[in-house]
Parts: sequence; structure tokens; C-alpha cells
Amino acid sequence: MFSDDDLQALSKDEIDDLRQRLAQVAGDLPSLTAGNERRRRFVAIMTISTLGLIPWVIALAVTLPKHYIAGHWTLTWVGFDLGLLTSLGLTAYLAWRRRQAVIGLAFISAAILTCDAWFDITTSSGTIDVTVAIISAALLELPLAAMLLTVGHQLVRAATDQARKSAPGSPPPTGLFTTPLFGVPERRPAPTPRKAHTQAAGGARISD
Repeated sequence: MFSDDDLQALSKDEIDDLRQRLAQVAGDLPSLTAGNERRRRFVAIMTISTLGLIPWVIALAVTLPKHYIAGHWTLTWVGFDLGLLTSLGLTAYLAWRRRQAVIGLAFISAAILTCDAWFDITTSSGTIDVTVAIISAALLELPLAAMLLTVGHQLVRAATDQARKSAPGSPPPTGLFTTPLFGVPERRPAPTPRKAHTQAAGGARISD
């Protein structure tokens, strides 16, 4: 990792060489904001990952035992709750600082809270534990997750509307699932070639 002093010590040629190397590395990564080839690569990776998960879920449903003694139980839950604590803390900090990154953290925190409620309920044993987990999910985790999802959606919508206003000739407001991504070229149909004119134009002109 280069420090600020290391970067300042580089010559112009070395900086240009470093920029070219970084561009080459970035060009191999899938992206939504780059050309169609890299965007198709990103979509292909996500599609393959989604389809590949289906047989894995079926295999787990068939082969997993009904009861299982888990190892590292304390580490699992303490680590999970530390991740939730970090995500909620960053969400609060970024909201206080009015930073765009709060949108992503709000969605992440909502997802972790939903997972927390799910695992609390499904891993509980006994009537009392299950009842406490359901009450905790209904009164705390799921309402907080819903609030974070609502805030995240509102902020995305506000940013989308602001970007649309600043773009000349932008379409009227629509839902987030129908609004095209900003900064990503839309797929346009290839223009159909015009038919060549094979007939001669008009009649021959007779000069006097």
C-alpha cells in the first residue's frame, strides 16, 4: 500500500505507468458502469450464483440432520452481534454526517436485523425461548429493519429524483424498479439498415 509520501515521491512517468496498470486491473473486473461486456459479465456471475444456490439449498434440506450440536456457538453469536453493532453504529454516524453511504448501510443493517430475528426464532429451543424470540422479533428487530428499509428507499428515491432533475431531457418520475441506472448506458436496439434503392429515380430528363 502506497502512503501519501510514496505517491508524492513518484515522478510523472511513474505516476502515468501506475495509472495505466490500475486501469488494466480495473478493466478485468465486472462492473455496471463500464461497457456492455463487463456489465454482461457481472449479470452472468450473479445469475450463475443464483442458479447454483438452488441445488445447494435442496441438498441441505434433504441431508441436514434435524438436531445438531453446533461448535463455536458463543463465537458465532457474539461475532454476528458485533457485526450488527458495527453496521448500526455506522448507519447512525453516516446519518448524522449526512453522507450518501448511509443508504447502503441502512439496507445492510435491515438485512442483518432480519437475519437476527430469523435465526433467533429458528434456533430457539423450548416454549419460553421461542416465545421470547418471537416477541423480540415482532417488537424490536423487524420494526427497526422496516424503518431502515423505508429510510433507505426514501433516500434512494430522493437521490434519483435529484439526479433526474439535473439531467437534461430526463423522463418523468417512475418507480425505482423501472428507473434506469444513472451513469449506466441503456441498451439500445441496433439500428436496422435502410433498404437500398434499386429503382432509378423518376423518368429520364430530356434536354432540349
